[in-house]
Amino acid sequence: MESKSPASTGRPNLLFVIIDAARAQSVRAAGAEQPAETPVIDRLVGGGATVFHRMIAPANWTIPAHMSFFTGTYPSSHGLRSFVKGAPPFETVASWLNRRGYATGLFTEQLHLVSGYGLEEGFEVQKATRIMASNDDRSPFHRLFGRRKVLYSSSLRDAVRAIPPLVFPVNALNFPSEVAFKAERTTDLVPREFRRWVETRDRGRPFFAFVNLVDCHEPYPEIDGIPGLSFWHRWYARTGRYYLLAIPELQRRMPWSALERAYRETLRRADAKFGKLLDALGEVGELDRTLTIVASDHGQSFGEGGNVYHGCGATESITRVPTVVAPPRGMTLPRSVDAWVSLTEVSGWLRAAASGRVPFDREGRAPFPFVPQSRETGVVYFEGGPASDQNRSLRGVRLDLPWNHRLVAAYLDESKFVLDLVTGEVDEWHYPVDPDVEPPVRHVGPEAKAIREKVFGPYERLEAERQRTRGSAPVVEAALDDQMRSWGYE
Repeated sequence: MESKSPASTGRPNLLFVIIDAARAQSVRAAGAEQPAETPVIDRLVGGGATVFHRMIAPANWTIPAHMSFFTGTYPSSHGLRSFVKGAPPFETVASWLNRRGYATGLFTEQLHLVSGYGLEEGFEVQKATRIMASNDDRSPFHRLFGRRKVLYSSSLRDAVRAIPPLVFPVNALNFPSEVAFKAERTTDLVPREFRRWVETRDRGRPFFAFVNLVDCHEPYPEIDGIPGLSFWHRWYARTGRYYLLAIPELQRRMPWSALERAYRETLRRADAKFGKLLDALGEVGELDRTLTIVASDHGQSFGEGGNVYHGCGATESITRVPTVVAPPRGMTLPRSVDAWVSLTEVSGWLRAAASGRVPFDREGRAPFPFVPQSRETGVVYFEGGPASDQNRSLRGVRLDLPWNHRLVAAYLDESKFVLDLVTGEVDEWHYPVDPDVEPPVRHVGPEAKAIREKVFGPYERLEAERQRTRGSAPVVEAALDDQMRSWGYE
């Protein structure tokens, strides 16, 4: 089936929805064996939307992933890997569209998108529950204790390793605050404000709307509704991400399958919110004029490959995300794309559609070279930054474990490679094996070096070019280094 130009429809509206932390393994459209109930997404697929079977996120947490979406570049090019405020390094797609007459609106439950990291650039309208000054501003508990003070001190970590139930008092304080923080964000604000915007906006301009929904993000108080769990399992299920990562003894006590069931319920709720957005467009007669993209910024791990939730590592449960694209009336797209595709391509899709072009071809590639990084080699990349990038006080926590190393995954033909930039080792898997289950073939020495140059060379050269032209700002402050050393970290 040949793709047709949407010239007859004029410039379409553009709706880009991110269901934060939605993993491919739990979405029916992405081939999940135990899928969540997502009737809205399923209806789009049944109506002729394109399904991407091998879509790869650009990074393992929100800020670098979204900067990649908005600029069409990998983290090695844009360099935003932590809570560093300032202007975006490149023009964002929202700015590009706005300059070409599009009304632009940002509707987000993910507060990082409106907290000064450059991700809000180009959006005329910005709606969020509130603005955070920093990541420690998430709750009274975090403001009182803070990750920079006692939560991740080596003495507390060692005590919990020796006596795992000692994590329960921490959970009793931290879990309710995290649940309250999530509940504050996951209200009806986003669908309500989106509806108001589409009802009152200037109909003479096409629009670009970006929406982020965080229902699928941890924590999961829904765990209390799962039958058959013991007291111990329920309390271990409240443990925060970095305790689970830093203390493997806690991972073995987690009821992962029950947590995943709770997670699938949050996916159902996010799908229902997505449906409210589409309903709002339908009621004002704009749905048939809108190119709709629904995807995720990264996946979510429930112990697969030793990974926990997201924010570190490069396991399949993190790298692979569901993606469905529904065209406006008059535009014909492939029903499925089976090639490896980077979600950085979305920037090119949006620009192409706004220019009267078909967004992508049979391999998911935009017609304009907005994402040149992988075009020549056919490799699709994912960067698994260390947990210390997000929480700078974790710089000294478990640097001996690979999850706290900078990892780069590469997808080429029927192989997955993961480069550990700390050790230089390269792990390799060949599909159809599941890389989250099966052990890799590990390459070291000259063999790893050769694979690194062939497969990862283009990505690393982008990093070198960025540092040459724009420099590399330090991530960790000297005062924090001193504090970490006072806790016994090097």
